[in-house]
Amino acid sequence: MKILNNKTRSKGFTLIELLVVMGIIALLLAILLPALGRARATAKRVKDSTQVQQTHKGFLTLARDFNGVFPTPGLIDRVGNIPGKGAEDVLMNDHGKMYAACIMQHAFDTNVLVSPAEVSTSVLAMANYNFDAYNVTAANDLYWDPNFKSDLTTLSNVSYGTLHLAGTRKAKEWKDTYNSRFAVLGNRGVKDGSLNATDYNNSRTLLIHGGDKQWEGNVCFNDNHVVFENKFQPDGITQFGTTNPQIDDNIFKDDPEAVTSDTWLTMISTVTGGGTNFTFTATWD
Repeated sequence: MKILNNKTRSKGFTLIELLVVMGIIALLLAILLPALGRARATAKRVKDSTQVQQTHKGFLTLARDFNGVFPTPGLIDRVGNIPGKGAEDVLMNDHGKMYAACIMQHAFDTNVLVSPAEVSTSVLAMANYNFDAYNVTAANDLYWDPNFKSDLTTLSNVSYGTLHLAGTRKAKEWKDTYNSRFAVLGNRGVKDGSLNATDYNNSRTLLIHGGDKQWEGNVCFNDNHVVFENKFQPDGITQFGTTNPQIDDNIFKDDPEAVTSDTWLTMISTVTGGGTNFTFTATWD
């Protein structure tokens, strides 16, 4: 007679089989995670490049209404209270006001101005830009939201370094020249383009793209082409000086040989002074 056993054997994993599976998963993760990290970094770099290029396109669009000149706060809010009339108010020419004026004119939105690879807690996209702030009839006329800031030491609503709005560089290139050798916008860099160990190695900008030992960033030239660079003197940049060979333009340094005709990407928080003597306060991190 055949006796039936109602107890059936479990089909679950043994401990050894489970450990083998976990080991395989751990091995796959070890292989895939670096590749995923590189893919994520590449995606941020590409998106960042697109944002830099879009911002410059906004400058070009607004320049059509200002005889080819890029948005300049001191020419928008001039000396006096008559719209469009009066001398340029140089005290207005910080980068916070410049970008705030662009947003007020719908050249781009606030999110475009913060890099997807941003590392600073002092840089935040402005979520509540006040478009109702525009008022040319008030005693103190206003053409942008005054709460938009560009100060890396406290709060900045923009990530990018932008052409210093003073000197011959402003007169020559803060306009639609379409100069393929002159940079006007890009990922911000080390203070004064310095390779001094303290300045360079302590700069937070090294963390924006790539590793943490060398600066890398997107740089937009005045013809709207963007390059990804790992040096402060991008290929094809304008050269200056009377020596042979001439020096390549350091885009984060006020090169004395250029006599203010060079690219100098800064982030100006305030402008003080008067007459012909103005102080532009640049902030770095």
